[in-house]
Amino acid sequence: MKLTVLLGASQEASFDITLYDNSFTQRWVEELRWCLSNSTINQVESFSPQYTLDESRDLLINSCEIINRYIENFIEIRPNIKQQPQEYFNYLHNKFEQLSGTWENPTRLFTIANQELKTAIRYLNLFVHKVEEQLDHPTGLDIKFNKENLRRQEIISSDYDFFEFNSAPGTLFLHYAELGKEFIDLYEDNLPIDYAAFTNQHHYTGEASISFFEYNAFSRPGYIEWLQSHGINPYNKTLGHGKIPLGIVDNLEDAISKINNYRHIDNILIKE
Repeated sequence: MKLTVLLGASQEASFDITLYDNSFTQRWVEELRWCLSNSTINQVESFSPQYTLDESRDLLINSCEIINRYIENFIEIRPNIKQQPQEYFNYLHNKFEQLSGTWENPTRLFTIANQELKTAIRYLNLFVHKVEEQLDHPTGLDIKFNKENLRRQEIISSDYDFFEFNSAPGTLFLHYAELGKEFIDLYEDNLPIDYAAFTNQHHYTGEASISFFEYNAFSRPGYIEWLQSHGINPYNKTLGHGKIPLGIVDNLEDAISKINNYRHIDNILIKE
């Protein structure tokens, strides 16, 4: 089975992804099919891995300014936001959590917010990650849908076997479908293991991500030791960390060139 991703407003380019033949990928494809029929592709979120650091900074600041127009002085917007310490980015994450709540229990504010405010809250979460990580080069492509028409499915016990800790460049991964921070986020952000918004991956949607680079869950120095120091077996897949690979891009170099030139996904074809 393959996916053909059609790029450009007039389908000027395309690339193929060969999907893995397993029970989870088959179920994920059905969820992707549902999304394609019931939602629309969010172009900003899908191409956020393409954005420069300055583009991400501008979108982050704009999101904070919109939120402050609705809730006066809710967020402190510091100058030179790219050069702020980790504590400031943790502060912004906390502001997002206060505004959004969880997937199962959104805040009353988020429930009644208009589209402008909801989008600003979501983009606060999305772009703070790229700014804090200082990412200034294309890292991949996401397949993201508008959240007003997006549902989640629960990962069942047999699915955890498909989590992996290493994958090749060009891998299509299941997208993180939680609101919170995983083990690696707690480690990188110097947060406690009992952080209130901690959650590894236990649900999925029809969303996915392509990485241009090799994935290694344990590439951060000291991360394995940090897990072990908290009594966590780093290789226990049932904990829902790592990533579930869904397939591999057929010609990564060609796909990267096309993705870099066309910031628009017109459609995704599922070929049996």
